[in-house]
Amino acid sequence: MIDYSVLKGKVAFVSGASGAIGTAISESLASAGVNLVISGSSQDKLLKLKDMLSGDVDVIVGDMSQQSEILRIIDEILLLGKIDILINCAGIFLQNTISNLDISEYNKVMNVNLNAPYLLSAALSKNMVKNKWGRIVNIGSASSYAGFKNTAIYCTSKHGMLGMSLAMHDELKEFGVRVYCISPSSTKGKMGLDTKGQDYSTFLDPKEVAEYVLFAISQDGNAMSQEIFIKRMYYR
Repeated sequence: MIDYSVLKGKVAFVSGASGAIGTAISESLASAGVNLVISGSSQDKLLKLKDMLSGDVDVIVGDMSQQSEILRIIDEILLLGKIDILINCAGIFLQNTISNLDISEYNKVMNVNLNAPYLLSAALSKNMVKNKWGRIVNIGSASSYAGFKNTAIYCTSKHGMLGMSLAMHDELKEFGVRVYCISPSSTKGKMGLDTKGQDYSTFLDPKEVAEYVLFAISQDGNAMSQEIFIKRMYYR
């Protein structure tokens, strides 16, 4: 049986909490006794999720596709007090050819998928370093390791997230802060439904992804699963 006691009473911020993976991670954290600050662009969805969760839950509504909103969200988080666990789960999956992708789409995807995780990590890791304990989880993708046609900007952002995670862990590990890039294959949810050319019935259950996240961050010894690539057993 896995011991999650190291997480009890900690405070986690989860971006993209109202998405399929974000909801599953929020539920798993709450079940382990973690208090939550959940964020997303839909207030209605966040409030519904809050009603489902145990423990203390704060809600921050914001659109991370704009840098000014990212900075506002960070200010609101800091007003609430220290964050022990950061889950960067917000993401945009955009499919378009390289020649048709315009700069506004590029900036939107990069802000949500890469710039927001970087800025959140930079701001919230300060207290983790001070307290000599912290967890930063960046939800990557199979696209962190591969490239697929018509998804160049998405793959760019996820490759960047993997590199960022590796560098951040090397920088922060001496202060007791562990940084993970957990990269699931196609997963059931809205983003999964938008994926073309694959059999949705074979996609991962978001709860399976959440279980990997909870297991990884609960480890408090010398072992460290810095990169976790969650593949599907069956593809169609």
